[in-house]
Amino acid sequence: MLERQNRRRRTALLGSVAAAVLLSGCMANPGDAPTVGEDEPPREAAARAEESLKQIRVGVDAFGEGFNPHLIADASPVTDLVAALTLPSAFEPDPEDPSRWRMSPDLLESAEIVPVDEPVPDEDAGDGERADGSGVDGGSGSGSSSGSGTGSDSTGAAEDAAPSIAAEARDADASDARAGDTRIRYRIRSGAQWSDGTPISGADFRYLHASLLANAGVSDAAGYERIKAITVSAGGRQVDVLVDGAMPEWRTLFRNLLPSHVMRPSATPFVDLLDTSLPASGGRYTAQSIDVGRGEVRLVRNDRFWGDVPAKTDTVIVRSVDGSVTGAEQLRAGQLQAVRVRPRQTTALTYGLVPGAVETSAALPRELTLHANVASPLLDDVAVRRSLFSAVDVGAVAAIATGRTDDLRIPDSPYSASGAAATSGDRAQSQERRGGQGAGGDDGRESGRRDPEAASVDLSSVVDGVSEDNPLLIGVMGEDRQAVAAARAIADQFTAAGLPARVTAADEQTLAGSLLPHGRVDFVVAWNDVVDSPQKAASRWACPSDKRRSTRPAGDARPGASTETSATSAPATPGATSTPGTTSGATTTPEPGEGTGEKTGAAPADVARGSNLSGLCDAAIDEMLDEAVGAGTAGGLGVDVIAPEGAVPARICDAVDQEAVELGIVVDRVLTVMGSGVELPIADEDATDPLAWPSSPFIGPLMTIPDWRRVPSATTSEVADPDGDPNADSGAGPNPDADADSGADSDADAEPGADPDADPDAAAPDGEGGRR
Repeated sequence: MLERQNRRRRTALLGSVAAAVLLSGCMANPGDAPTVGEDEPPREAAARAEESLKQIRVGVDAFGEGFNPHLIADASPVTDLVAALTLPSAFEPDPEDPSRWRMSPDLLESAEIVPVDEPVPDEDAGDGERADGSGVDGGSGSGSSSGSGTGSDSTGAAEDAAPSIAAEARDADASDARAGDTRIRYRIRSGAQWSDGTPISGADFRYLHASLLANAGVSDAAGYERIKAITVSAGGRQVDVLVDGAMPEWRTLFRNLLPSHVMRPSATPFVDLLDTSLPASGGRYTAQSIDVGRGEVRLVRNDRFWGDVPAKTDTVIVRSVDGSVTGAEQLRAGQLQAVRVRPRQTTALTYGLVPGAVETSAALPRELTLHANVASPLLDDVAVRRSLFSAVDVGAVAAIATGRTDDLRIPDSPYSASGAAATSGDRAQSQERRGGQGAGGDDGRESGRRDPEAASVDLSSVVDGVSEDNPLLIGVMGEDRQAVAAARAIADQFTAAGLPARVTAADEQTLAGSLLPHGRVDFVVAWNDVVDSPQKAASRWACPSDKRRSTRPAGDARPGASTETSATSAPATPGATSTPGTTSGATTTPEPGEGTGEKTGAAPADVARGSNLSGLCDAAIDEMLDEAVGAGTAGGLGVDVIAPEGAVPARICDAVDQEAVELGIVVDRVLTVMGSGVELPIADEDATDPLAWPSSPFIGPLMTIPDWRRVPSATTSEVADPDGDPNADSGAGPNPDADADSGADSDADAEPGADPDADPDAAAPDGEGGRR
């Protein structure tokens, strides 16, 4: 028996060997593997090198969810860069002095203030808008009137549809000007056109104005809300804008114009139109493709650019890099010419080792902020909000969000561990957040040290009605990984202090246009412009405009609270008389669990949120803001890109602080690294020294990209395939979706506060983002 089995095995083995020999005899002999590039003719290699020198490649952090520079959720250094290279603006930072505004000579022939009593014809009345106003987002204040994907029922959406902003702009009476109003006249340069050949005209000014009035979650909209009428004449080239009252900051209007002829007829909502494409460009570059999956934006020279100085380089490729180690290797190999990322603990150290690289670090005029929703029935008491803010260890949250403990700039907090609000005198040494140094100073806390008093806070009896089944909900505006990490850290701190909390998943329009107005979310974390001027203060703290209409969330209201509570906790209309929490008297600190009973005025539930995510609506604060916005231009207000220190009156800051509606977490910071493969031809300066190049407060030295010239690098091979996998020669994996935590270093696990596992898609267990 055993012998028979062995014989079978030997027979099978011999058969297998014979088959293998026979098969091998039938196969061709492939010979030695070819050597890559061995047979490439020198002429082709030279052509590849020349082609490579026509491209500039910039490494950035992982892409967000869109590229619309007017949406809070899309705010990022990547969006700033793409918008600056492709979208036209009425005013821009002056290349000779980037701290000052200048009229864009490519877009405009002139821009000036003219007398309001001068008659203004409107030859192009309507200017392409449909009579029913449906050309602007279908008239929906939250991006869609169907309720699809927004957590709103269709009936509520239909009843809450926004008024026709486009029609209102068209029918506004330009002669309705009073003494003290402002009329701005823009003359568009002859030949100015979009990349598809359509002229840039007054229709584009009207479209931007209408869109910012109709949609929720938009940034810096206060100036547009004061526009009374826009009239267009001279074949669309003269645009007259009538503003209610004085407007010293008029130069900040109409930045990043959008192609209305393409976007207005689209069935896609305004808030989604620039998620994966830029349909037309009015800058020196146009977007050839936006591939979010691969993490690449390919910009090509705009052949229809009409300006005097077209771009010198054919292509700019903006691609996400998987951490600083990978980015440094690509910079070293000539696959990148520059890098612009939010730094983590060892980012600057890693890039600093690249031969010939030059680093520059700068704060952006933007900060990560925790907003308390005053429409929430859990947070309608000033003392409760103050107690919760006092329990947040801001230093720890900032370190976790950014992945570093060094070079943190934390806005000075008006809330101490005892819950008392600080006065303007207590904030004199740090003007980081409001009316001060904005992004240009060095004040503010610089470390992530934990406050020992904050660690012992007990919040279990501060808020009634919070439980594991009904936790505090913290929304995130957009999918920014730093915002998600901050929201999670804050939720963990609240939970550890006795108040169950979690982060909720909802798109930004659902948050700003539905859940926040109706009190279904308690807090929201978002990137906001630094409040350094009266107009930005009005965007953030003035009553939300009733031009934006909210939609009712689906599902039941918050347990223990009636729908009437959130709907009627505010004046009937924004700006009406309200009873502010503590703006007129001294602040008293209640014992835990004892509210003051002082309710903050909140915008009505049927009004969506623009930049004012807290929903604060106080007549006294609005009056102070109106006065400040119309103040004189002394000290550079309206001329400087970053407003001068003290531009926002301290009494406004005090009044807002006493309402306890927001808490600054950290000021945005970017690290720009320039390789040795580019130069900027500028007179009387070192063309190869990026530290001598003009630097914008928004995109730093990359403001000069259209004028860069590629030069062979002494440390790299310039024949690297410009279209190949950027990770192929760096030892990095090819997966563009690798969890890099916004450019996290490969050793992120060893960095203090790093959150390498942040996943915006898992931001919350609540798929609908609403209450139970």
